[in-house]
Amino acid sequence: MISNKKWGSALLAGVLLIAPVSAVQAKSPVSAVIHAQAGDLNQTPSSPNTNQAAASSAVEETQFRNLAAGLPYEWSEEPEASHPDGGTKLTDGKYGTLDMNDPAWVGHQRGKTREVVFDLGEDKSIGKITAHFFQDYPTNSILVPLTVSMYVSDDKENWGLLSHNATQLLWGEGPPRQETFEWDGNRDGINGGNTDGKLAYSRYVKVTFTMHPSQWSYIDEIEIIGTDGNAQGAVKVPAEQPRFLEPGEATAGIRNLNLLYNGQYADGLGDWNKERIIPNISYVNKDGEPVDWLFDGILYLGLASPAGRDFGVGQTLMEDWNWYLDKTFAAAGDMQQLNEATVEVGAKLNQPNHKMKVVLMIPNPGEYVNDFGDVDGDGVSESFNDSVVGKEKALENRIKVMQWWLDQVRHRWQEADYSNLELVGMYWLEEQISTSDTGPDLLKAVSGKVHDMNLKFFWIPHSLAYKSFMWKEVGFDAVALQPNYFFGGVDSDRLEDAANLAKQYGMSLELEFDDRMLTEGVFRDRYIEYLNSGVETGLMQNGFRAYYQGNNAVYNLGVSKDPSLRLMYDWLYQFLNGTYTIDSSPTPETMEELVRSYIASNEINSVFGNELLYRLQNIKLLLEQNKPKDAVTYMQDFLAHIHDPAVQAQGLISAPAATVLDTYAYVLMETWSDDWGLSNLAQGLSYTISRPPNSNYPDSGNELTNGLFGGTDFSNEQWQGHAGSAFPEERSRTITLDLGRNKSIGSIRAHFLQDQGPGIYFPQNVAFSVSTNGQTWSKLATVSPQPAQETASAEFVRWSGSADGVPGKAGADKVYARYVKVEFPVNVWVFLDEIEVLGIDGKESGAAVLPPTP
Repeated sequence: MISNKKWGSALLAGVLLIAPVSAVQAKSPVSAVIHAQAGDLNQTPSSPNTNQAAASSAVEETQFRNLAAGLPYEWSEEPEASHPDGGTKLTDGKYGTLDMNDPAWVGHQRGKTREVVFDLGEDKSIGKITAHFFQDYPTNSILVPLTVSMYVSDDKENWGLLSHNATQLLWGEGPPRQETFEWDGNRDGINGGNTDGKLAYSRYVKVTFTMHPSQWSYIDEIEIIGTDGNAQGAVKVPAEQPRFLEPGEATAGIRNLNLLYNGQYADGLGDWNKERIIPNISYVNKDGEPVDWLFDGILYLGLASPAGRDFGVGQTLMEDWNWYLDKTFAAAGDMQQLNEATVEVGAKLNQPNHKMKVVLMIPNPGEYVNDFGDVDGDGVSESFNDSVVGKEKALENRIKVMQWWLDQVRHRWQEADYSNLELVGMYWLEEQISTSDTGPDLLKAVSGKVHDMNLKFFWIPHSLAYKSFMWKEVGFDAVALQPNYFFGGVDSDRLEDAANLAKQYGMSLELEFDDRMLTEGVFRDRYIEYLNSGVETGLMQNGFRAYYQGNNAVYNLGVSKDPSLRLMYDWLYQFLNGTYTIDSSPTPETMEELVRSYIASNEINSVFGNELLYRLQNIKLLLEQNKPKDAVTYMQDFLAHIHDPAVQAQGLISAPAATVLDTYAYVLMETWSDDWGLSNLAQGLSYTISRPPNSNYPDSGNELTNGLFGGTDFSNEQWQGHAGSAFPEERSRTITLDLGRNKSIGSIRAHFLQDQGPGIYFPQNVAFSVSTNGQTWSKLATVSPQPAQETASAEFVRWSGSADGVPGKAGADKVYARYVKVEFPVNVWVFLDEIEVLGIDGKESGAAVLPPTP
């Protein structure tokens, strides 16, 4: 029995990630907020002469000058109209005051990383570049950039890196301040191209700065300090083509890494069993049978412990870490379930020796934890808090605990001796490089220990991660940047910008989606945008990828009986294998393209494929003749043909090819059977319910007609729950809709939830009736849902005029009525989230008016 409703939709208002905060919080069941402190960097504006003198510290003033003084330049995107740039504001020598209204400031907001390109007219020797920014937060929503990068080029197309520079001011509340980002060749050298030099010899200079998703960036001046001609020691900086990190040795051979969260979740979704894992590691057909491998790597990671502490933001203690190890490596735990799933899939695919590559998390040893626990048996609990034990001892203790964790993982792995798993890497759970002094030092120490185990070091930083560009320097091998577009709050060009940054930093990308895409169109559209962007940017073709799926999205898509959802699973399979194409929604034409591609890849025999193409041509002709029912019949024959045992025995079509074509066909047949030319007449309508739902799962007034679905999570607010009763008169529900006037109705369907764990079942039957006057009713059908399944599922129960006919009216496929009634018994918990009435506004020829049912 369900005792209360947990509302799953939390609204995140205001500024997102104002300080460098781990985005893992957005995915975590534990609330946590970390604010970076601005420290004492209360810089004051300086005059051009002061800045010029400071900028000349590495070179002789008599020889070097500001080469950019008075030069025009090019913006990748024009500044905001309220804070414009006349064309030389960045090179006029005028610095802004601590006032956002000072006209010296040029303002940018939102969008992609900005680029400023300078043409020096000819090759010159460059020793220093500075870019000067303003911060006034929260008063005026202005933040300095997270990262400013400097490049040089000979042709304005191919660029060599001088340096990436992270803010030292950090993001935080405080009075107005300023920060100068600087590359000084004398101090920093040249970071790109393995070049040993302190002066760059080039004609073009580019300065880029990253943008916050909502706050302003203000810049007033860029200086390029150098001299004419080729000064002694000046070198050409080799251009480096931005590219994604490719699968290979650095990624332990993994191309597609699937994240499985196995921490503590109230709904048990952190506990993985073989049945849930199989559709995550193998591509299953509509019957749940594996027909190919899916992901080639699995990352196990946990966020919350039973104590409510978060592994990602540095809250957890030794008892939490031991709990996770015990859970993961238990005799029937998450790792063993993965092994058993791999064994079963390997047997069915005739690849019994296949081993799944595994990466396991390293929790964040939080810098403020003071009583972690005693890992070395000396009777002293380890402290990571430098204010308690000092900076050196705190770092030493964190490294000690890291060694303990790695030793535990190695010991437990060896003891388990999994037959079909290969441990290939460790994953750093904290999603940014710490802003503390010892943050990089800790990572360098941990990476060394991981490499000593002959393992690779993985990382998936969030989109605003501090110093993510220095991932190689601290010892990471495989890195995938989070775009964080799926979750909202950022512009649509975020995917392109994330891809550009990832290429510039030499890392790759994460694809992000979760169960909301099963029920909400906006999230399904974003998922498709990720796939399309992966094709456009070359990620699908060339890059290593990680995949965030929430808890259960891949499984729910793989086992869904809804062809439109199953299609998302098939597209994921195609993307993983590099065959997904943009604008590939199911049509006879896209099915033809699929068949041709399968012929080209030898997954369909050419003669057999040409026969399939001929059948699809016939289906297209039927649709052109407006004969959707005949098209359904022909498509059913098409499916029978590709699944013919004789065809399978001869190997004329591969199982994966048949599975993808199967989904495309079912999507089309459902469209032609039920929805051909029909719209949802009930969208947005009010309705009446004979007895209101339980107060813990209420109806806000339009949940059944708002077009939104609740997925398979009963706590989703789209579900309304009706409880069984000891009183017979309270064991039924009648929901009535008024369409406003008589209309032609072709289908009525109600969407129910079944989840045996909390005791929610489909109703025993659902009756559909219509009326022209709201008084006398004509019953269309009483439909019994499918039998209960072990896993949670949400299904439509429906009457379809085209499939079921109209009672007493041979040949009719629609009824003409104004009122619709849906009735069902309530003997246990019954959950309902949507009712759809599909039809045509007005009287269609052949729509039947029914007499009242006696």
